[in-house]
Amino acid sequence: MMARWLKFVLAAAGIVGILIIFSLVQEMNRRLSVQREIVRLESDANKLEKNLIQMENLNQYFKTNDFAELMAREKLNYRAEGEKVVLIPEIEAVQDESAETDQVDERSIPKRWWDAFFTKPLAR
Repeated sequence: MMARWLKFVLAAAGIVGILIIFSLVQEMNRRLSVQREIVRLESDANKLEKNLIQMENLNQYFKTNDFAELMAREKLNYRAEGEKVVLIPEIEAVQDESAETDQVDERSIPKRWWDAFFTKPLAR
């Protein structure tokens, strides 16, 4: 009878031990995930703080006379007294214009009409 009782107590203790170990593993897993989340949130907070500082600096720049003058020059074509403005075309615009002029058809008008009606279009 004592052996049976001892087996029952050992079995119950084993089950309780397994439950405790299982609970500890779950708690450790929860703590690790919370720690990872804390690290991620701190990183996000640091990024947002840096972004806020950049925005504040940009806002301070927007309040300066230099920025107001730059916007007046760019948007309103403002120039200072005695200053001369020289307009330089962008390289892409010049290249686009030259590409359009390069594609002039050298064929005579009757030849173009003949080709339009009686020849097959070339596959591109």
